[in-house]
Formats: sequence, structure tokens, C-alpha cells
Amino acid sequence: MDEIFRIANQLAANGQTPSTALVKARLRQPVPMATLITAIQRWKQDPEAYKSLGFPGTADAESSAAPQPASPEDQLEMLQRQVEQLQQQVTMLAKRVSLLEQLG
Repeated sequence: MDEIFRIANQLAANGQTPSTALVKARLRQPVPMATLITAIQRWKQDPEAYKSLGFPGTADAESSAAPQPASPEDQLEMLQRQVEQLQQQVTMLAKRVSLLEQLG
């Protein structure tokens, strides 16, 4: 969960509100959706409690490991996940717009 908290810290520092889609797109390894949601909810309840974890790449375990370049297959998989997430967001936003138009 520390990686999730670090990503949330970075997003917040950049003026973005951490969301499951934003955090998931930045994860180095996939995590179960339930874990992701729980961690983001915990972070949102008290973001200050997790500031000490820093940002991605600042943990001892991360900094001691040699950076591994992503293989083309890994990059493709990551891009496919991001496209899928963006498509889901577009669908959700289109539904919200439609609902708002019906109400307005």
C-alpha cells in the first residue's frame, strides 16, 4: 500500500485529487481493486499521516533497486490499461452529461 500512498502524495502535490484511475495508471505492479480503493480512502481521510512516505521513488526499497527499463510488452500492456481506464471514464462522463441534460 505504500506505493499507493506515495502516488497519492505526488498527485496531491501536483494539484490533482487522487482517484483509483489516476493511481492505478501509475502503479508499477497491478494491485487488487479492493486494495487500491481501501488505500485511497485511507489516504483521503488523513493525507497528512502519509506524507512521511514521500513520493514514488523515494522509499529505501525503491531507491536501492536498480531501475529496470520496461520491456515493449510491458509498455504496451500499461498503455492498454490506460486506454481502457480512459474509455471507462469517457463512458461514465457521457452518462453524467446525459443525466444532467435530462434534469436541466
